[in-house]
Amino acid sequence: MLQAFLQGARELIFPDNCLLCRQFLNSRHQRQLCAKCLGSLVFNPAPFALDQVWPTCLYNETAQKLLHAFKYNSKTSLSKTMVHLMIDFIDRHHIPLQKFDLISPIPLHPVRRRERGYNQSALLSLGLSRHYGVPHSENLLIRQKMTSTQTELGAKQRWTNMEGAFRIQNPTDVEGKSIVLIDDLYTTGATVHSAAETLKAAGAARVGVLTFSVTV
Repeated sequence: MLQAFLQGARELIFPDNCLLCRQFLNSRHQRQLCAKCLGSLVFNPAPFALDQVWPTCLYNETAQKLLHAFKYNSKTSLSKTMVHLMIDFIDRHHIPLQKFDLISPIPLHPVRRRERGYNQSALLSLGLSRHYGVPHSENLLIRQKMTSTQTELGAKQRWTNMEGAFRIQNPTDVEGKSIVLIDDLYTTGATVHSAAETLKAAGAARVGVLTFSVTV
């Protein structure tokens, strides 16, 4: 009883404050961080649907310029250089791409696909498929949700934005298969995780992802 009294007196004289924003912690169950700061943390979803992630290069100024020209300036011929760099990375690090049953790109929504005229990830996946002799399936996944551009969103919003974004074209093409997804850029992982989660729900045995670049 005395201990509880002393604890209460201590909290009255020396109230606990959030270590980040210094807000008063008015609940004895809150320690160190307030509810607002705790709520702003973005936790990694569990279970994580991806089995392997292989980014080819870091997203520095050169990679940024290259990807921008490739995606937004119709410089589709850059896919040859990018695929060559990805092949060099794969071979140098002995990534078992040939052990996968299918190579598939992260799809664009049909509206965005018509606007851009091409799916940049499909150009990369097709080049890798031809080089390694792994079957290519561009329409394995369908992007059924017209999502906001990920670059305009914060980390937490990106995960929410991608919920329910994909569906399977033909579930029998997925069941029991090992699939490697190809994308141009890995940022928070929200897009590829959503795609992998959809594939796993349809019965895919293993899902990996290979990207050209990754933010750090």
